[in-house]
Amino acid sequence: MAAEPATPAAEIWVDRIRAGHVGRRVVVRYRLPADDLATDVLGRLVDRHEGALRIRRADESVVEVPLADVVAAKPVPERRVTRREVRALEAAAAKGWRAPDTAQLGGWLLRAARGFTRRANSCLPLAHPGMPVPAAVAEVERWYAARQQAPSFQVIIPLAEAVDAHLDALGWAEPSEDVLVMTSPLGPVADALRPDLASVAVTAEPDDAWLAAYHYRGETLPAHARHVLVHADTVGFAAVDDGSRRVAIARGAVTDAPDGRRWVGITAVEVEPAARRRGLGTHVVAGVARWARRHGANDVYLQVSEDNAPALATYRRLGFVEHHRYHYRILSS
Repeated sequence: MAAEPATPAAEIWVDRIRAGHVGRRVVVRYRLPADDLATDVLGRLVDRHEGALRIRRADESVVEVPLADVVAAKPVPERRVTRREVRALEAAAAKGWRAPDTAQLGGWLLRAARGFTRRANSCLPLAHPGMPVPAAVAEVERWYAARQQAPSFQVIIPLAEAVDAHLDALGWAEPSEDVLVMTSPLGPVADALRPDLASVAVTAEPDDAWLAAYHYRGETLPAHARHVLVHADTVGFAAVDDGSRRVAIARGAVTDAPDGRRWVGITAVEVEPAARRRGLGTHVVAGVARWARRHGANDVYLQVSEDNAPALATYRRLGFVEHHRYHYRILSS
């Protein structure tokens, strides 16, 4: 962008950029070293520390702007994600977390895994079911009843408004909390590996220590959970050990989206309670990203509940941004 005459120092707006904006898109105008000119940088805020703002541009280069040189700075809206992009990413995610029992109803994917994880035990409506929504919902109810499971939907926003409306009319339970699907280019996540911490080992299957460290929704895993965890074409189980202790784990699954993008989905991130606040969560996620790069992935996604403030803060510092949201609907007995 062409340089322009600098705005007077009295108009500095740097206070509009706060620590909570890390991971957000921002625009910063700053003075150039000579000629009293200023220029702009648009990108994602990597960090704000005492002396400077660090902004990652679209080409992945990082610009460090001394706070003393900032003329104006503010957050800017995220680029609007299209319905096609949402559908493509969710299609890739469905291949990364597969249920053992599935069926297709037009553009709806029915999944059952004897109750292990909501994702693997819900209907995913990505496209038209090939029949009116009321008839399709009735088919879903029959399919789950035959398996002695409560019918459930993973409702992707904004793809399934008609499904949500019909479930409201039927008196289904209120939606669960929103889950944020967050995305990032792979490079910045892989670069967050901590050389001062124990190495991240990634294996094709989980060992007993990995399975013991994973507590889905705070519970011990059922025996059939392992089948769901390994049921993906390219899957890796990351672990960090401190001596004989397993202190951090994560799972990565590399899948292709219909639009040609190759994603790695990162799930099952856990850090042993006694080992928290040491950066191990970020470290193990970075280890998965590095493993995924060797398998051709270019982008990363993960899912996090909107009420999990610590995880959201960590992922935003890594550069993740919200892509879309979803919630679950379950037919209460």
